[in-house]
Amino acid sequence: MSLAHIRKPTLIVLSLLLALAVLSLAPQPAAPASGGNAIALKAPSFVKVASAQEGAGAQDAPDAAPMGFPQDEAGISAYFKSASPVTLADVRGVFRVIETETADYIIGSVDVVDYVETYDVHVFVHRDGWFVAYYLNTDPVAKMVDIRNYDGSHIDTVFEKTLNIVAVSAGVPVSGLKYYDFRYPNATNLMLIGEVMETASSDASFTVKLPSAFAYYERSWALYRGGDGGFWLDGVKIGDACRKCTNYGLITAAQLLPDTVHTVDVNDFGVLAIVYRVP
Repeated sequence: MSLAHIRKPTLIVLSLLLALAVLSLAPQPAAPASGGNAIALKAPSFVKVASAQEGAGAQDAPDAAPMGFPQDEAGISAYFKSASPVTLADVRGVFRVIETETADYIIGSVDVVDYVETYDVHVFVHRDGWFVAYYLNTDPVAKMVDIRNYDGSHIDTVFEKTLNIVAVSAGVPVSGLKYYDFRYPNATNLMLIGEVMETASSDASFTVKLPSAFAYYERSWALYRGGDGGFWLDGVKIGDACRKCTNYGLITAAQLLPDTVHTVDVNDFGVLAIVYRVP
């Protein structure tokens, strides 16, 4: 890709989007604004219960995770709790691999349509009605972006489509879906910003500026390359994928400094993900 190509005149100033996120802390995964999604991060209630027990003393350690959820292994996640109990036998068939199964819960991996096996989502289902989709704590947040189906205006996640499949098998609706990153308990928000190349002779471009008043925990990218493409930050190629492939990766703090206008160029479909805390 040549940066001399005519770019789509798109300007996305992150400081404005983050201001919108401050005004509304409700999760908004299905309501992108100006090419981005502002999503609130909220811990599931069983995390709070676990924290309280851990603070009670070493003798309570065996009960630190009463739900059986592997909090020490999980990273970014999406979850909901159904209004009714779940029959675990009803969901067994959706798992590609079952990692752990007890009388109370199942943990395993579920394949994602249109994606290779490395994108399989870990799913936790508890008979009390908890459904949690997650990636491991070694995976960047941007991995969860459904980049193959990104249309330039609506940013979905593979967690949404996976939980819908699992919920259907259990006979319950997905309701009140929320997001949380187990690595960053102090993070309050996740911003997803993306763009799509519209023609073969132009590159998709947007500009971001991170306010220094906020704390940042992770910056990452997701890319779908239909032809000759990649992910550029300030003129430097930081991400790539094979033709007709998807990919993702981390961006260092030094590459995306606060209070600086940064230019992102993508070819063909790209999304920037930022995990942060609003004071």
